[in-house]
Amino acid sequence: MNGKMFPLLVAIFSIFNTIQFLIIDLNELTSLGYEDKYDIYVELKSGLVSWVLSNKKNISISLSVITIMAGTLLLYCLQVNSYVGSLCYTVWIVTYELTSFALVLLVNGILKDQFKELGYLHLIFQISRMFLHFFCLPFVIKFAYTLYKDPKTFSKISRRRLSSISTIDSWSPVGTGMMYRKLN
Repeated sequence: MNGKMFPLLVAIFSIFNTIQFLIIDLNELTSLGYEDKYDIYVELKSGLVSWVLSNKKNISISLSVITIMAGTLLLYCLQVNSYVGSLCYTVWIVTYELTSFALVLLVNGILKDQFKELGYLHLIFQISRMFLHFFCLPFVIKFAYTLYKDPKTFSKISRRRLSSISTIDSWSPVGTGMMYRKLN
């Protein structure tokens, strides 16, 4: 595997993982029952937590759309050999994961006692996603640093040049008479 393969896998993983968690977030139930609704959150009057709870789906959609765009930007910049997309992706993923972690902590703080296990499940999902994203970031940063130092490293010209030098079969056959010059 070359240095371009890991950022490519990271971008694809990020896009698919974001779509998966967006589907989970949008289909989350906040109340149980048909006629007699029973909320899983405690009753809040006002404040930051109530605003986050009422706008949770919009926040989740916004963060996910920006993350999918950052993953797509990383894919594009891999294609054109630009390090800017890797840097933007890295900064956004750190921002996205820290914001998502803060949202999960806020929402877990207002769960009723009967549903505390659901909060632990949200924390496990969030921490595992953070671990996977943060584990992959050094590969993206290394790729960006390599491109920054030598932009022609991953270009097609350097690949052709390296591959043509390394093949011995492409050399023309040289006889023993051609190897030694006459001294006359």
